[in-house]
Amino acid sequence: MHSTVKRAKQIALASLSLMLFCTANTLWANDDIDPRETKLNELRQTIEQLKSELDGVKGNRDALLKALEESESKIGQLNKKAKELEAKIDNNQAQLLELKREKEALASVKKQQQRQVAEQVNTAYRLGQQSHLKLILNQRDASLVARNLKYFDYVAAARAEQIAAANHTLERIEKIEPEIAAEQRNLVSNSTSLRAQQKALRAQYKERQSTLKKLQATIITKDQQLKASEKNQKRLQHLIERVVRVSGDLENPVKAQNINSLKGRLPWPTKGPIRHSYNSQRISGKVRWQGMVIGAPSDSPVKAIHHGRVVFSDYLRGHGLLVIVDHGHSMLSLYAHNKTLYKALGEWVNAGEVIAAVGNTGGQTQAGLYFELRYKGNPTNPHRWLKKSA
Repeated sequence: MHSTVKRAKQIALASLSLMLFCTANTLWANDDIDPRETKLNELRQTIEQLKSELDGVKGNRDALLKALEESESKIGQLNKKAKELEAKIDNNQAQLLELKREKEALASVKKQQQRQVAEQVNTAYRLGQQSHLKLILNQRDASLVARNLKYFDYVAAARAEQIAAANHTLERIEKIEPEIAAEQRNLVSNSTSLRAQQKALRAQYKERQSTLKKLQATIITKDQQLKASEKNQKRLQHLIERVVRVSGDLENPVKAQNINSLKGRLPWPTKGPIRHSYNSQRISGKVRWQGMVIGAPSDSPVKAIHHGRVVFSDYLRGHGLLVIVDHGHSMLSLYAHNKTLYKALGEWVNAGEVIAAVGNTGGQTQAGLYFELRYKGNPTNPHRWLKKSA
Protein backbone atom coordinates (compact mmCIF):
# COMPACT_ATOMS: atom_id res chain seq x y z
CA MET A 1 0.00 0.00 0.00
CA HIS A 2 2.76 2.37 1.03
CA SER A 3 4.74 1.58 -2.15
CA THR A 4 1.62 2.25 -4.28
CA VAL A 5 1.16 5.74 -2.73
CA LYS A 6 4.86 6.44 -3.16
CA ARG A 7 4.67 5.38 -6.80
CA ALA A 8 1.64 7.61 -7.38
CA LYS A 9 3.51 10.59 -5.88
CA GLN A 10 6.50 9.92 -8.17
CA ILE A 11 4.21 9.82 -11.23
CA ALA A 12 2.48 13.04 -10.14
CA LEU A 13 5.83 14.80 -9.62
CA ALA A 14 7.09 13.57 -13.00
CA SER A 15 3.92 14.83 -14.71
CA LEU A 16 4.22 18.23 -13.01
CA SER A 17 7.88 18.52 -14.03
CA LEU A 18 7.00 17.66 -17.62
CA MET A 19 4.17 20.23 -17.64
CA LEU A 20 6.45 22.94 -16.24
CA PHE A 21 9.15 22.04 -18.75
CA CYS A 22 6.68 22.29 -21.67
CA THR A 23 5.31 25.59 -20.34
CA ALA A 24 8.82 27.02 -20.03
CA ASN A 25 9.68 25.86 -23.52
CA THR A 26 6.54 27.53 -24.85
CA LEU A 27 7.42 30.77 -23.08
CA TRP A 28 10.98 30.62 -24.39
CA ALA A 29 9.69 29.90 -27.89
CA ASN A 30 7.29 32.84 -27.65
CA ASP A 31 10.18 35.06 -26.58
CA ASP A 32 11.93 34.16 -29.86
CA ILE A 33 8.96 35.22 -32.02
CA ASP A 34 9.46 38.61 -33.66
CA PRO A 35 6.28 40.66 -33.03
CA ARG A 36 6.90 42.51 -36.32
CA GLU A 37 6.78 39.24 -38.24
CA THR A 38 3.61 38.19 -36.41
CA LYS A 39 1.94 41.45 -37.47
CA LEU A 40 3.22 41.00 -40.99
CA ASN A 41 1.78 37.47 -41.26
CA GLU A 42 -1.54 38.73 -39.92
CA LEU A 43 -1.49 41.53 -42.49
CA ARG A 44 -0.69 39.09 -45.29
CA GLN A 45 -3.64 36.86 -44.34
CA THR A 46 -5.96 39.88 -44.01
CA ILE A 47 -5.00 41.16 -47.48
CA GLU A 48 -5.59 37.76 -49.07
CA GLN A 49 -9.00 37.50 -47.40
CA LEU A 50 -9.93 41.05 -48.43
CA LYS A 51 -8.86 40.55 -52.04
CA SER A 52 -10.96 37.39 -52.16
CA GLU A 53 -13.97 39.33 -50.85
CA LEU A 54 -13.50 42.31 -53.17
CA ASP A 55 -12.62 40.45 -56.33
CA GLY A 56 -15.38 37.84 -56.30
CA VAL A 57 -16.69 37.31 -59.85
CA LYS A 58 -20.36 38.35 -60.06
CA GLY A 59 -21.25 39.42 -63.60
CA ASN A 60 -19.84 39.79 -67.12
CA ARG A 61 -17.95 43.01 -66.28
CA ASP A 62 -16.50 41.46 -63.12
CA ALA A 63 -15.32 38.47 -65.16
CA LEU A 64 -13.63 40.85 -67.60
CA LEU A 65 -12.02 42.76 -64.73
CA LYS A 66 -10.71 39.48 -63.33
CA ALA A 67 -9.30 38.57 -66.75
CA LEU A 68 -7.67 42.02 -66.97
CA GLU A 69 -6.15 41.56 -63.51
CA GLU A 70 -4.67 38.18 -64.47
CA SER A 71 -3.32 39.56 -67.75
CA GLU A 72 -1.79 42.71 -66.20
CA SER A 73 -0.36 40.74 -63.26
CA LYS A 74 1.34 38.34 -65.69
CA ILE A 75 2.71 41.29 -67.67
CA GLY A 76 4.11 42.75 -64.44
CA GLN A 77 5.81 39.46 -63.53
CA LEU A 78 7.17 38.96 -67.05
CA ASN A 79 8.48 42.52 -67.10
CA LYS A 80 10.28 41.95 -63.82
CA LYS A 81 11.87 38.73 -65.10
CA ALA A 82 12.84 40.45 -68.35
CA LYS A 83 14.53 43.29 -66.40
CA GLU A 84 16.41 40.75 -64.28
CA LEU A 85 17.57 38.91 -67.41
CA GLU A 86 18.66 42.17 -69.05
CA ALA A 87 20.73 42.95 -65.95
CA LYS A 88 22.28 39.46 -66.10
CA ILE A 89 23.09 39.88 -69.80
CA ASP A 90 24.73 43.25 -69.10
CA ASN A 91 26.77 41.59 -66.36
CA ASN A 92 27.69 38.68 -68.66
CA GLN A 93 28.89 41.09 -71.34
CA ALA A 94 30.89 43.13 -68.82
CA GLN A 95 32.50 39.97 -67.39
CA LEU A 96 33.27 38.68 -70.87
CA LEU A 97 34.89 41.98 -71.87
CA GLU A 98 36.92 42.01 -68.65
CA LEU A 99 38.13 38.43 -69.22
CA LYS A 100 39.12 39.20 -72.81
CA ARG A 101 41.03 42.29 -71.68
CA GLU A 102 42.77 40.24 -69.02
CA LYS A 103 43.68 37.63 -71.64
CA GLU A 104 45.22 40.30 -73.90
CA ALA A 105 47.12 41.79 -70.97
CA LEU A 106 48.39 38.34 -69.96
CA ALA A 107 49.61 37.67 -73.50
CA SER A 108 51.64 40.89 -73.35
CA VAL A 109 52.98 40.04 -69.88
CA LYS A 110 53.86 36.54 -71.08
CA LYS A 111 56.08 37.93 -73.88
CA GLN A 112 57.80 40.31 -71.47
CA GLN A 113 58.37 37.56 -68.90
CA GLN A 114 59.75 35.22 -71.57
CA ARG A 115 62.36 37.86 -72.47
CA GLN A 116 63.22 38.39 -68.79
CA VAL A 117 63.54 34.66 -68.14
CA ALA A 118 65.77 34.30 -71.21
CA GLU A 119 68.00 37.09 -69.88
CA GLN A 120 68.11 35.44 -66.47
CA VAL A 121 69.03 32.09 -68.00
CA ASN A 122 71.78 33.76 -70.02
CA THR A 123 73.12 35.52 -66.89
CA ALA A 124 72.95 32.27 -64.96
CA TYR A 125 74.91 30.51 -67.71
CA ARG A 126 77.65 33.16 -67.57
CA LEU A 127 77.80 33.07 -63.79
CA GLY A 128 77.75 29.33 -63.89
CA GLN A 129 81.18 29.40 -65.46
CA GLN A 130 82.46 30.51 -62.03
CA SER A 131 81.51 28.68 -58.89
CA HIS A 132 81.36 30.24 -55.41
CA LEU A 133 84.74 28.58 -54.70
CA LYS A 134 86.39 30.10 -57.81
CA LEU A 135 85.08 33.54 -56.86
CA ILE A 136 86.66 33.19 -53.41
CA LEU A 137 90.01 31.78 -54.64
CA ASN A 138 90.40 34.31 -57.47
CA GLN A 139 89.81 37.33 -55.24
CA ARG A 140 92.28 38.55 -52.66
CA ASP A 141 90.10 41.42 -51.46
CA ALA A 142 87.65 40.03 -48.85
CA SER A 143 85.14 42.87 -49.37
CA LEU A 144 85.11 42.23 -53.14
CA VAL A 145 84.54 38.52 -52.54
CA ALA A 146 81.56 39.34 -50.29
CA ARG A 147 80.08 41.67 -52.90
CA ASN A 148 80.44 39.08 -55.67
CA LEU A 149 78.82 36.37 -53.58
CA LYS A 150 75.98 38.71 -52.69
CA TYR A 151 75.49 39.59 -56.36
CA PHE A 152 75.55 35.88 -57.27
CA ASP A 153 72.81 35.17 -54.72
CA TYR A 154 70.77 38.19 -55.86
CA VAL A 155 70.83 37.03 -59.49
CA ALA A 156 69.78 33.51 -58.46
CA ALA A 157 66.86 34.84 -56.39
CA ALA A 158 65.73 37.18 -59.17
CA ARG A 159 65.87 34.31 -61.64
CA ALA A 160 63.70 32.13 -59.39
CA GLU A 161 61.21 34.99 -58.91
CA GLN A 162 60.95 35.64 -62.67
CA ILE A 163 60.40 31.96 -63.43
CA ALA A 164 57.72 31.71 -60.73
CA ALA A 165 55.91 34.79 -62.14
CA ALA A 166 56.06 33.37 -65.65
CA ASN A 167 54.61 30.06 -64.43
CA HIS A 168 51.81 31.91 -62.64
CA THR A 169 50.94 33.81 -65.87
CA LEU A 170 50.85 30.56 -67.86
CA GLU A 171 48.55 28.97 -65.25
CA ARG A 172 46.16 31.96 -65.38
CA ILE A 173 46.10 31.83 -69.20
CA GLU A 174 45.13 28.16 -69.04
CA LYS A 175 42.28 28.93 -66.59
CA ILE A 176 40.92 32.02 -68.35
CA GLU A 177 39.96 30.19 -71.56
CA PRO A 178 37.31 27.98 -69.87
CA GLU A 179 36.05 31.03 -67.94
CA ILE A 180 35.50 32.92 -71.19
CA ALA A 181 33.73 29.90 -72.71
CA ALA A 182 31.46 29.56 -69.62
CA GLU A 183 30.56 33.28 -69.69
CA GLN A 184 29.74 33.02 -73.39
CA ARG A 185 27.41 30.08 -72.65
CA ASN A 186 25.71 32.09 -69.87
CA LEU A 187 25.24 34.99 -72.26
CA VAL A 188 23.62 32.79 -74.91
CA SER A 189 21.38 31.09 -72.32
CA ASN A 190 20.18 34.37 -70.79
CA SER A 191 19.62 35.92 -74.22
CA THR A 192 17.47 32.92 -75.22
CA SER A 193 15.46 33.22 -72.00
CA LEU A 194 14.97 36.94 -72.58
CA ARG A 195 13.62 36.36 -76.09
CA ALA A 196 11.14 33.82 -74.65
CA GLN A 197 10.04 36.34 -71.99
CA GLN A 198 9.58 39.04 -74.63
CA LYS A 199 7.50 36.70 -76.77
CA ALA A 200 5.29 35.85 -73.78
CA LEU A 201 4.98 39.57 -73.03
CA ARG A 202 3.77 40.37 -76.55
CA ALA A 203 1.11 37.66 -76.24
CA GLN A 204 -0.04 39.05 -72.88
CA TYR A 205 -0.21 42.61 -74.25
CA LYS A 206 -2.49 41.41 -77.06
CA GLU A 207 -4.70 39.60 -74.56
CA ARG A 208 -4.85 42.74 -72.38
CA GLN A 209 -5.85 44.95 -75.30
CA SER A 210 -8.64 42.54 -76.25
CA THR A 211 -9.98 42.44 -72.67
CA LEU A 212 -9.69 46.23 -72.33
CA LYS A 213 -11.80 46.82 -75.45
CA LYS A 214 -14.51 44.53 -74.12
CA LEU A 215 -14.42 46.34 -70.76
CA GLN A 216 -14.70 49.77 -72.36
CA ALA A 217 -17.75 48.57 -74.25
CA THR A 218 -19.50 47.81 -70.92
CA ILE A 219 -19.25 51.47 -69.80
CA ILE A 220 -21.07 53.88 -72.11
CA THR A 221 -22.75 56.52 -69.95
CA LYS A 222 -21.25 58.94 -67.39
CA ASP A 223 -23.41 57.32 -64.75
CA GLN A 224 -21.77 53.95 -65.40
CA GLN A 225 -18.32 55.58 -65.21
CA LEU A 226 -19.28 57.22 -61.92
CA LYS A 227 -20.45 53.94 -60.40
CA ALA A 228 -17.24 52.16 -61.50
CA SER A 229 -15.10 54.97 -60.05
CA GLU A 230 -16.96 54.97 -56.72
CA LYS A 231 -16.60 51.20 -56.52
CA ASN A 232 -12.83 51.50 -57.05
CA GLN A 233 -12.56 54.17 -54.33
CA LYS A 234 -14.52 52.01 -51.88
CA ARG A 235 -12.29 49.04 -52.68
CA LEU A 236 -9.19 51.11 -51.89
CA GLN A 237 -10.79 52.51 -48.73
CA HIS A 238 -11.55 48.98 -47.46
CA LEU A 239 -7.94 48.01 -48.10
CA ILE A 240 -6.53 51.07 -46.29
CA GLU A 241 -8.81 50.48 -43.29
CA ARG A 242 -7.66 46.86 -43.00
CA VAL A 243 -4.00 47.80 -43.42
CA VAL A 244 -4.20 50.56 -40.78
CA ARG A 245 -6.08 48.31 -38.35
CA VAL A 246 -3.73 45.35 -38.67
CA SER A 247 -0.34 46.98 -39.17
CA GLY A 248 -0.78 50.12 -37.07
CA ASP A 249 2.63 51.75 -37.00
CA LEU A 250 5.01 48.86 -37.64
CA GLU A 251 8.03 49.15 -35.38
CA ASN A 252 10.96 50.51 -37.35
CA PRO A 253 14.30 48.76 -36.67
CA VAL A 254 16.16 51.77 -38.11
CA LYS A 255 16.08 55.24 -36.58
CA ALA A 256 14.58 57.21 -39.46
CA GLN A 257 13.59 60.86 -39.42
CA ASN A 258 9.93 61.50 -38.60
CA ILE A 259 8.15 62.06 -41.93
CA ASN A 260 6.03 64.82 -40.36
CA SER A 261 9.16 66.94 -39.89
CA LEU A 262 9.78 66.83 -43.66
CA LYS A 263 6.48 68.37 -44.78
CA GLY A 264 7.06 70.35 -47.96
CA ARG A 265 10.50 68.77 -48.48
CA LEU A 266 9.74 65.18 -49.52
CA PRO A 267 11.09 64.00 -52.91
CA TRP A 268 8.68 63.33 -55.77
CA PRO A 269 7.87 59.68 -56.53
CA THR A 270 8.53 60.16 -60.27
CA LYS A 271 9.11 62.92 -62.84
CA GLY A 272 6.41 64.23 -65.13
CA PRO A 273 3.65 66.84 -65.50
CA ILE A 274 0.66 66.81 -63.14
CA ARG A 275 -2.22 65.43 -65.17
CA HIS A 276 -4.73 65.57 -62.31
CA SER A 277 -4.29 67.43 -59.02
CA TYR A 278 -5.54 66.51 -55.58
CA ASN A 279 -9.24 67.33 -55.05
CA SER A 280 -9.75 68.33 -58.71
CA GLN A 281 -13.04 67.35 -60.37
CA ARG A 282 -13.45 63.91 -61.83
CA ILE A 283 -16.36 62.52 -63.91
CA SER A 284 -18.84 65.42 -64.23
CA GLY A 285 -17.67 66.94 -60.94
CA LYS A 286 -19.41 64.26 -58.88
CA VAL A 287 -16.18 62.55 -57.81
CA ARG A 288 -12.91 64.22 -56.84
CA TRP A 289 -9.33 62.99 -57.04
CA GLN A 290 -8.00 61.82 -53.66
CA GLY A 291 -4.43 61.94 -54.91
CA MET A 292 -2.58 63.15 -57.99
CA VAL A 293 -1.83 61.64 -61.40
CA ILE A 294 1.71 62.28 -62.66
CA GLY A 295 2.09 61.91 -66.43
CA ALA A 296 5.35 59.96 -66.45
CA PRO A 297 6.29 57.74 -69.43
CA SER A 298 5.92 53.97 -69.18
CA ASP A 299 8.82 52.22 -67.40
CA SER A 300 9.88 55.42 -65.57
CA PRO A 301 11.20 54.61 -62.09
CA VAL A 302 8.79 54.99 -59.16
CA LYS A 303 10.65 55.91 -55.98
CA ALA A 304 9.67 55.79 -52.31
CA ILE A 305 9.26 59.29 -50.89
CA HIS A 306 10.58 58.30 -47.44
CA HIS A 307 11.92 55.39 -45.42
CA GLY A 308 9.24 52.83 -44.58
CA ARG A 309 7.93 49.30 -44.89
CA VAL A 310 5.89 47.89 -47.78
CA VAL A 311 2.48 46.88 -46.43
CA PHE A 312 0.89 46.11 -49.81
CA SER A 313 2.46 45.08 -53.10
CA ASP A 314 -0.11 43.41 -55.31
CA TYR A 315 -2.91 43.97 -57.79
CA LEU A 316 -5.99 45.89 -56.64
CA ARG A 317 -8.87 46.12 -59.04
CA GLY A 318 -9.28 49.66 -60.35
CA HIS A 319 -5.75 50.62 -59.26
CA GLY A 320 -3.73 47.94 -61.01
CA LEU A 321 -0.35 46.99 -59.59
CA LEU A 322 -0.24 48.95 -56.34
CA VAL A 323 2.43 49.58 -53.70
CA ILE A 324 1.61 50.98 -50.27
CA VAL A 325 4.42 52.04 -47.93
CA ASP A 326 3.93 52.60 -44.20
CA HIS A 327 6.25 55.42 -43.07
CA GLY A 328 5.22 55.28 -39.43
CA HIS A 329 3.66 58.19 -37.54
CA SER A 330 0.25 57.37 -39.15
CA MET A 331 1.45 58.16 -42.70
CA LEU A 332 1.03 55.92 -45.76
CA SER A 333 2.05 56.58 -49.36
CA LEU A 334 0.32 54.85 -52.31
CA TYR A 335 1.69 54.28 -55.82
CA ALA A 336 -0.83 52.88 -58.35
CA HIS A 337 -1.16 51.78 -62.01
CA ASN A 338 2.42 50.47 -62.06
CA LYS A 339 3.75 48.30 -64.85
CA THR A 340 6.10 46.31 -62.61
CA LEU A 341 6.50 45.90 -58.84
CA TYR A 342 10.05 45.54 -57.50
CA LYS A 343 9.33 45.30 -53.77
CA ALA A 344 7.38 42.67 -51.83
CA LEU A 345 5.19 42.85 -48.73
CA GLY A 346 7.32 43.36 -45.60
CA GLU A 347 10.41 44.82 -47.29
CA TRP A 348 11.96 48.00 -45.89
CA VAL A 349 12.68 50.78 -48.37
CA ASN A 350 14.64 54.03 -48.20
CA ALA A 351 13.80 57.46 -49.56
CA GLY A 352 14.58 57.55 -53.28
CA GLU A 353 14.73 53.75 -53.62
CA VAL A 354 13.06 52.39 -56.78
CA ILE A 355 10.00 50.34 -55.80
CA ALA A 356 8.14 50.03 -59.12
CA ALA A 357 7.96 51.11 -62.78
CA VAL A 358 5.31 53.46 -64.19
CA GLY A 359 2.61 51.77 -66.25
CA ASN A 360 -1.08 51.79 -67.13
CA THR A 361 -2.44 48.80 -65.20
CA GLY A 362 -5.90 48.85 -63.73
CA GLY A 363 -7.47 49.37 -67.14
CA GLN A 364 -5.78 52.71 -67.91
CA THR A 365 -5.27 53.69 -71.55
CA GLN A 366 -2.40 56.08 -70.78
CA ALA A 367 0.75 55.51 -68.72
CA GLY A 368 1.10 57.52 -65.53
CA LEU A 369 1.52 57.23 -61.78
CA TYR A 370 -1.38 57.71 -59.39
CA PHE A 371 0.13 58.93 -56.12
CA GLU A 372 -1.75 59.35 -52.86
CA LEU A 373 -0.84 60.19 -49.27
CA ARG A 374 -2.92 59.01 -46.32
CA TYR A 375 -2.67 60.42 -42.81
CA LYS A 376 -4.48 58.34 -40.18
CA GLY A 377 -6.19 56.52 -43.05
CA ASN A 378 -7.57 59.68 -44.69
CA PRO A 379 -6.38 61.27 -47.98
CA THR A 380 -4.20 64.37 -47.56
CA ASN A 381 -2.95 66.82 -50.20
CA PRO A 382 0.40 65.51 -51.57
CA HIS A 383 1.29 68.99 -52.91
CA ARG A 384 1.74 70.21 -49.34
CA TRP A 385 4.20 67.43 -48.54
CA LEU A 386 6.35 67.25 -51.67
CA LYS A 387 9.05 69.68 -52.75
CA LYS A 388 7.93 72.65 -54.83
CA SER A 389 9.35 71.09 -57.99
CA ALA A 390 9.93 67.47 -59.02
